[in-house]
Amino acid sequence: MKAAEAVRSEFLKKVESSRGRLVDLCCELIATPSENPSGDTSAIAAKVSAVLGEIPGMVLERIEPKPGIVNLVGRIFCGSPGRRLVLNAHLDTFPVGDASLWTVQPFGGKRDNGRIYGRGSCDMKAGLACALEAATLIAAEREHLHGELVLTLVGDEETGGKWGTSYLLENVPHAAGDAMLSGDAGSPHVLRFGEKGLVWLEVSAGGLSNHGAHVHLGRNAIDALLTALNRIATLKDMRCPLRDDILDAMKEARPVSEPISGEGEFQTLSSVTVNIGTIEGGQAMNLIPANAKAQIDIRIPPGLTTSEIIARISEMVSDLPDVSFRVLSSTEPNVTDPGHEIVQRTLVNAQAMLGDKVVRNMRVGMSDARLYRDHGVPSVVYGPSPHNMGGADEFVDEEDLYTVFHVHALTIYDYLSATNAPDANFI
Repeated sequence: MKAAEAVRSEFLKKVESSRGRLVDLCCELIATPSENPSGDTSAIAAKVSAVLGEIPGMVLERIEPKPGIVNLVGRIFCGSPGRRLVLNAHLDTFPVGDASLWTVQPFGGKRDNGRIYGRGSCDMKAGLACALEAATLIAAEREHLHGELVLTLVGDEETGGKWGTSYLLENVPHAAGDAMLSGDAGSPHVLRFGEKGLVWLEVSAGGLSNHGAHVHLGRNAIDALLTALNRIATLKDMRCPLRDDILDAMKEARPVSEPISGEGEFQTLSSVTVNIGTIEGGQAMNLIPANAKAQIDIRIPPGLTTSEIIARISEMVSDLPDVSFRVLSSTEPNVTDPGHEIVQRTLVNAQAMLGDKVVRNMRVGMSDARLYRDHGVPSVVYGPSPHNMGGADEFVDEEDLYTVFHVHALTIYDYLSATNAPDANFI
């Protein structure tokens, strides 16, 4: 056995022996509430800071851009110069909601039959625990690794990331790197290399009110709104010019990914989707409504842009004088090359752990990885399966927790063991 292989083999043994600590740490993190709203992450940041403070060679920064929203940036410098790999995780979780619907304590971190229960268990206290334990093991190996490992542990992910990842990328140069790995919720069988873009839209219509029996004397705002909405709904028929490598990866992923994420995921990922989320208007059934509005969630695959979607909507409603719209928020589709080193290293380690039923795919929802990709940092999301995420009795499978940790730890080790050449032979 070559020296490098022997050292990696010893590292693997350390990974395998860390399972008990990993589970205990995940339970401890769940036991520290960090609901958003309110968005206060000071308590969980203090807990995590104590863990990071025990890691040899860790350089830790506490960054609080807004009262209560605490971000942590931890740095581990390796024994020789090289690339910077970022681990990104969010400290905040969804709120508990109606506690009476829970059959376990939301912040109990209860273990039962191979599951760990509690708010944030799968989104993403599990991924956070994986990052912390992986950093602990990497720190012990740092003298014969190259470059730097950075942890960006952020607040504000659940509400968009303005004061979390976005703030760090705009204000802390070392929060970015040559690649990023996230343990946000997903599936150990599907690593995600990209996300759809979105346009959030509010469409308004005006009219002229009168009695409902005298329709000839008024203009119905709801009728005008419905005309606009029916036109906007046809966006789903737009042709989406996906790149061949992205489409090929999605097709290859389909037999594995759809049984996990639901039949129809491929169609959703590869097309424009339009969801009319809210609609309101009118005062009474026997009055002609003078005002109406709706809010729409439009998601777009890579190959289209938000400006194309907005321009198309403008054309659709241009002949409707009572209708106007405004863009509430927009994000471009974002993709890391499916063949990029960080994608391939993660895939190789996941396949070694789980067999050949591990695939690369796009992600339907959004994560902070989009902010890294927009910043030019190739990024992968590889995390545990979500169970009751955002609902009562949220839990994470212990096997998922360990698998994600195992794959992350080895991917970090391999990435920081490699030469700095972008075309390094990594498979």
